[in-house]
Amino acid sequence: MINHKRLRLTQIALSLSIALAAAPSFAQNTTSSIGGRISANDGKPAAGATVTIVHTESGSVSNVTTDAEGRYVARGLRAGGPYTITITKNGEVEKREGVYVQLAETANVDATLGAQMQTVNVTGTGARAQIFNRSNMGAGTNIGANELAMQASIQRNLQDYARSDPRVSQTDKERGELSVAGQNSRYNSMTIDGVAVNDTFGLESNGSPTAKQPISIDAIQSVQVNVANYDVTQKGYTGANINAVTKSGTNDVKGSVYYVFRNDSMAGDRYDNVKDSYYAPAPFRETTKGISVGGPLIQDKLFFFANKEKLESTRTAPNFGPLGSPMTNVGVTESAITEAQAIAQNVYKMPIGTTNVPAGTKLTVDDILLKLDWNINDNHRAMVRYSKTDQSEPMFTGVTASGIALNSAWRSQNKSIETIVGQWFADWTPNFSTEFKVSSRDYESLPKNNSNLPTMALQFSGALPPGSPAGISTNSRYLNFGTDQSYQFNVLRTKTKDAYLGANWALGDHEVKFGTDFSKNDVYNAFLQNVNGNYTFGCINNVAYSFLKPTGKDKDGKDIYDFVCNSQTAALHQQAVLENFRTGRPSSYQVQVPLPGSSLENAIADFSLKNYGFFAQDVWTVNKQLTVQYGVRVDKAGISDRPLYNAAAAAPLVAGNAQTGKVQSGGFGLNNTQTIDGQTLWQPRVGFNYKFESARPTQLRGGFGLFQGAAATVWMSNPFANPGVATRIVGCGTSGFKACPTVGGLFNPDPNAQPTNFSDAAPAANVDFLSPNLRQPSIWKGNLAFEHELPWMGLVFGAEYLRTQNKDAIYYQHLNLGAATRIGSDGRELYYGAGGYNTNCWTAAGGLSATNKGCTGSIVAKALKNPSFNNVMVAEKTDKGAGNLVTLSVSQPMTKGFGWSVAYTYTDATEVSPLTSSVSTSNFNARSIFNPNENVAANSGYLVKDRFNAVLNFQKRFFDNYKTSFGLFYEGRKGKPYSWTYNNDLNGDGVSGNDLMYIPSKPGSGEVVFRGDTANNHANEDRFWSFVNANGDLRSSKGGVVKRNDSFSPWTNSFDMRVSQEVPGFFKGNKGVFTMDFFNVGNMINRKWGRINEMAFRSAGGQTRSFVDFVGLDDAGRYIYQVRDKVDDYTVRQQKGESQWAIQATVKYEF
Repeated sequence: MINHKRLRLTQIALSLSIALAAAPSFAQNTTSSIGGRISANDGKPAAGATVTIVHTESGSVSNVTTDAEGRYVARGLRAGGPYTITITKNGEVEKREGVYVQLAETANVDATLGAQMQTVNVTGTGARAQIFNRSNMGAGTNIGANELAMQASIQRNLQDYARSDPRVSQTDKERGELSVAGQNSRYNSMTIDGVAVNDTFGLESNGSPTAKQPISIDAIQSVQVNVANYDVTQKGYTGANINAVTKSGTNDVKGSVYYVFRNDSMAGDRYDNVKDSYYAPAPFRETTKGISVGGPLIQDKLFFFANKEKLESTRTAPNFGPLGSPMTNVGVTESAITEAQAIAQNVYKMPIGTTNVPAGTKLTVDDILLKLDWNINDNHRAMVRYSKTDQSEPMFTGVTASGIALNSAWRSQNKSIETIVGQWFADWTPNFSTEFKVSSRDYESLPKNNSNLPTMALQFSGALPPGSPAGISTNSRYLNFGTDQSYQFNVLRTKTKDAYLGANWALGDHEVKFGTDFSKNDVYNAFLQNVNGNYTFGCINNVAYSFLKPTGKDKDGKDIYDFVCNSQTAALHQQAVLENFRTGRPSSYQVQVPLPGSSLENAIADFSLKNYGFFAQDVWTVNKQLTVQYGVRVDKAGISDRPLYNAAAAAPLVAGNAQTGKVQSGGFGLNNTQTIDGQTLWQPRVGFNYKFESARPTQLRGGFGLFQGAAATVWMSNPFANPGVATRIVGCGTSGFKACPTVGGLFNPDPNAQPTNFSDAAPAANVDFLSPNLRQPSIWKGNLAFEHELPWMGLVFGAEYLRTQNKDAIYYQHLNLGAATRIGSDGRELYYGAGGYNTNCWTAAGGLSATNKGCTGSIVAKALKNPSFNNVMVAEKTDKGAGNLVTLSVSQPMTKGFGWSVAYTYTDATEVSPLTSSVSTSNFNARSIFNPNENVAANSGYLVKDRFNAVLNFQKRFFDNYKTSFGLFYEGRKGKPYSWTYNNDLNGDGVSGNDLMYIPSKPGSGEVVFRGDTANNHANEDRFWSFVNANGDLRSSKGGVVKRNDSFSPWTNSFDMRVSQEVPGFFKGNKGVFTMDFFNVGNMINRKWGRINEMAFRSAGGQTRSFVDFVGLDDAGRYIYQVRDKVDDYTVRQQKGESQWAIQATVKYEF
């Protein structure tokens, strides 16, 4: 008769569930493991014992045998549980039930046969083991099914749960951007079932290819956030990896039907910071309908799980409007809109739309998922999963703090992502197992534009109409209409194939992992801007407007008209702009057209990027206290395609000469067909965990390693799109081109008949290069952490230091600026023609006008550039940029339904370029600079310097067996950084708003000249110093140039809360669940709380703030400053209501 003895779990065996940030149990973090050491009663290893691990709900069985040291490990297990562990030797059978494991973790279950078992509370000890686990080395967080159920999610996205990691900051709630250590959000990856579901091309700033993740959150079983995971299978990111696995079917048919709802009556009022008033959100309705079901196709053998979900939302709407509208006002009048519409219709027969959101405009997302799990036998398991997401998202282009748009400028972005993955686990011997995985992912993004027109904008500046709210900016503001410049010819398709083969081999104290992986990304990206034409109609000084009379004759007998735009009333200024639109007289224009013998198709990036990966690793259990992991990963890139060769651009550069006025000529000495083909990176990684012998659990852990990302695909595509031999740029009045003719008649509304003949403006091509030393992004990461269980209530104190250092980062240089024509008084290079330094050429709005009285000399920026080329960009390598993070935390792991944690993280992070765009010129423009091509690290644009976060979870069965759940998440953080810059273009590089400001040493120093001041009147200088003295960052910069991103937006606090109650169902075993999510709870209490106030992102300079225009140099070479009436104000982030409270209701029926 079998003797059923108890087994005694050792102290280490308390680790029955998860380990926070532990090393993955197997490849690509899609499964879990259970392992440990079995001893006989005399303490000797119990060699040859059979350990049977059964997943209770599916009957999946794993059989392993202990080795000579009594060790065992079962791999490839489903995340979750419960599991039953049965140990058999010499007729004795011991059993332990209710064991749970988390994603990618190894639950350590050590046992001693033949001894009385201790009473073990699995929930409590498992929660403590989230932290104290010998495989816990790096930095990261695990989020199980309970946490997913108890915490509120704003967008029902994985990003909302990832923010619970104290090192991960949600830098943009509207777009779901996440940043780790101040790194670009494009450097993150998101994987579900081991397949990348993030934007593998790198186009989207939030890293997600769709508005919500492509797979419903209701289909997710478990989530892992990897910040510094030293396992050698980790690849494709230098920031963070959000890794999740989907649910699987079991032997019981289970499922749910759910409905999620919110509307405008469940959301707080928007804030108008111009009027200091509130207005109701636009009417909206957002619903999510879904169904999930799983069960057996063959009991204990074959299982299915399926999910279908549909999201419909009209919540996103414009939050800026014209003067007099209930939204935050921009200085554009309703009369300007009405007259522009009339001109467009009557003169050009061109419908340009209205400010109304068209009926039926809404976000729609359809998700479908089907998964099969097959227990082939006790030693082999397989999984196949298919999913598809279709999305249509409205995009309100042109609506910003400085502009409004008519709906002809808007579009719907249609996206589709389809994935299939197959996975096979095999246990060949008790000590050797393998995993093989293949996957395919097809992605497409196409705009559905509301119009097929040129891009058009009416530009207004200066005085506002009488009665306008006092806080509205008098800076340039725009009325935008027509097809957006970036979506006139825009198609993105990627087809990604991945394969993985890995093996685990247990050799005594060592567990060896080795294998290979392969990925291929076929890219088709058509991104041709301005192929329909792009016009700006502003006010032009001293031209023959119909409402003016001549004021005299010039020497040639021609009429002279005296009209200085910014000295006029708002009504006259508006009248001039509208007349320019009516007569077809733009202030700037450009169009991209094919070169003779070429076509637009030749400027499409169409190539394949391959990556070959190899890895090997050993996890060495040195003793009961110390575990060491060490290994290496090798990645090799392959690109067989090449851009069209540009021989002219490859010719040697012939420098210009500022003294003689000679322009730059020749080429640029670089081969534009250069790619990263064949580049190889060796990535060593090591980690350790040391457990102290102490009365209370105490450990020291850490690691160090090199990680290569894959976010650069979009930037690798630029040379294919801009070879310089496919298309050219033609235009006037914009950077590098002469002023547009003032006779009128230039504008053509037909996108297929744009003007291209300019006798005094040579067409020029854009060219992109990759520097020969450019590589995929890579970064060194290292961490050192200490955890100790305190003597009160099971509290755990943690302290961690995380260091990142760029090895291979990217920034852009402009090779066609030409030689500098002057050196500024602060030492920076200036590139204007002579007219750019003549203060008479500068308008009161901070613009250049060749028609100004007294204006002589060329006002062209980049005066000595090579006229045969336009923008010539090179992606350069830099190793500058680093991050330092210190995290302090106190937590009470979940015990008896209650758990909480509080953490503070200090971050110091620098970068050379924020790389905010997919386009090289935009990346060059969107950083604030002293000199345009500088390789200088400064505060990261993604930096969250100080961050507190807290999580509280509570769950109790108050009514029979029905749970009441409560979850609370708090985040308090310092605002985004920004730079103080000139509002216009100081250095003449053609980029307005990105030049860092020089602050004189003291009032009256004479280091700069203030326009409008006299010897007896210093009103402008006084206003300048009043602004400076009101800001500590400016005061500290006296006598020098302000630093990039050295100022910060205000602190932000937010609380999100979820309350959930289970109720009886209609049938036995069924139940209903009612859930209420409360977002930004503080804003419900006080409308001033919870707002996100930031400096608006500008395409030039990024997050910038200004109150000064550069308006030339005086005879002594001093800068002339024109001081504005007010400092740029913060913008309230609220396009999707992220600064307001909201309530979301969910009704779910589980069967």
